[in-house]
Amino acid sequence: RQDVCAAPGGKSMNVALKLTDGSVEARDLTPLKTQLIRENIARLGLDNISVKEWDARVSDTASKESADIVLADLPCSGLGIIGRKPDIKYRMTKESCGELAKLQREILSVVWNYVKPGGTLVFSTCTIDKMENEDNRAWFLEHFPFETADISVAMKGAFLEETLKEGYIQLLPAYHNSDGFFLSVFRRKD
Repeated sequence: RQDVCAAPGGKSMNVALKLTDGSVEARDLTPLKTQLIRENIARLGLDNISVKEWDARVSDTASKESADIVLADLPCSGLGIIGRKPDIKYRMTKESCGELAKLQREILSVVWNYVKPGGTLVFSTCTIDKMENEDNRAWFLEHFPFETADISVAMKGAFLEETLKEGYIQLLPAYHNSDGFFLSVFRRKD
């Protein structure tokens, strides 16, 4: 399992805590971010998780088709958490959202290669921006050898959106009693 933009490591550690065998590689871009991950690993005393400083836009040929699951919780505008971080509205523009959507595509263009045939890629953001979410989801399906994965059963009735059968959900604060998040799950074709 690999988490390509992992800091501070919460998702990676959650996966590592649930594993009965195997391990997680948590990656992020800078020494500051990887240090945050290491501190959280030490705090939880985990031994089935490793940390690697790596730019997710740069291909790692040694990781090609090595992971059954790749988590790609990618940099985004953060518009889904604006309720907790109101300063976001002062620095986010349509242009900056477009730049972030482009960055997400750059990362997805690389990390899909790490997924084994039959494996899973989880793409998520903490935004409600269609360009960063639904548009990038459609773009990914059009350009890479993946198909959607029905996630309605995995949600165990917590959400009832029809999009779950198509492998994604957009959580909205006004409707879901949560921050705004986007989650899309893809299965690599064999």
